[in-house]
Amino acid sequence: MTQKVFNFLLFPLFSLIIFSSCDDEKIIEEENFITIYIDLLIMQDTTNSNQFSIDSIKTVVFQRHGITPENYQRTLEYYNSSPENWEEFFNKATAYVEKLKQEAEN
Repeated sequence: MTQKVFNFLLFPLFSLIIFSSCDDEKIIEEENFITIYIDLLIMQDTTNSNQFSIDSIKTVVFQRHGITPENYQRTLEYYNSSPENWEEFFNKATAYVEKLKQEAEN
């Protein structure tokens, strides 16, 4: 009898752990993904490639935005699944870069 109660209580706990770990692999919301993507491009363009690897740049950006490599990869896969997703994304990303340029000029 105690084993059944023990199993009954542990099942929800294990389910919570399993489902919360799946949350780590969710697709990044578009607005956040735009800033992450642009941050990666800026860091890659402005850092010395001899000094920092692409992986180390990604690690810094992912930590700054509180995402995992799995989040990023899953989001890339989502956008790769449909060219229309990328088209809309790049239009918004271009607008974001233009906004950054204007802010830097002021």
